[in-house]
Amino acid sequence: MTILLCISDLSKHKEFKEIESNNNVKTLPRKQFWERAITLRTQNEPTVIDAAGKDKTRRTLRRLMIEIDGINAFYLVRELQQFTQFRLLISTNPALRGVDVLWLQLKQPNKEVIDYKWNRMLAHSLWERIEVEYLMSWLSTLGGGYSALGEHFTKCADIAGKISLRQLDIGLRLGDPFLQARCKLYYSISLIQTGQLRQAKYIIREQYKFARKQKEVDGRLVKMCQGIWLRLQYEYFLRLRSKQSASNFVGFV
Repeated sequence: MTILLCISDLSKHKEFKEIESNNNVKTLPRKQFWERAITLRTQNEPTVIDAAGKDKTRRTLRRLMIEIDGINAFYLVRELQQFTQFRLLISTNPALRGVDVLWLQLKQPNKEVIDYKWNRMLAHSLWERIEVEYLMSWLSTLGGGYSALGEHFTKCADIAGKISLRQLDIGLRLGDPFLQARCKLYYSISLIQTGQLRQAKYIIREQYKFARKQKEVDGRLVKMCQGIWLRLQYEYFLRLRSKQSASNFVGFV
């Protein structure tokens, strides 16, 4: 007992479904749907030959169009998918005798239904996202200022690192891995400014690998990694030159 169902919405977009007897539901492409309808009709209706030897087998598909609003259509399709007895009742209905496709044409409901509970949940989530984005912009401005001062003052570099960690917490809450990667790179700048070069090196390498392994490479993230890596190399160069100068001074004495 298989039911072929076509759902046409208000914009004339059509979705084709095949509901099988084992509660399995398939969404089929248009061409495959109509081919399946022809196959089922051929199986259910044997070839008919009249007395004159002419083939009287029906060659056209029949559909029953029902105009229904989206709410009732949702419950109807769900009942067809989940309950075998309901499908049996529909398929044996005299109005569906000889019908190959059940066509549901959606129409505007007489009274619109508003899901107030979902609306409140969605409004809360939207407002929370707006506030988080607003907070992130402020933290980015503040962190950038402290990072600039961190070139000359170690305490400012420490504060910039704490701000970056706060941004990372927000990125983890939002579930955005690219935002998290950028926050980690901001933190690596603070580590470089405070002389923790080895930790910064590991963080930059990790984020560079992350950026490169994505299906769509984030060019901005890659360039950030490359730019901070150059800064790290420069700090290593300064440290090496300082050590060499100190050793030469000791040798001279």
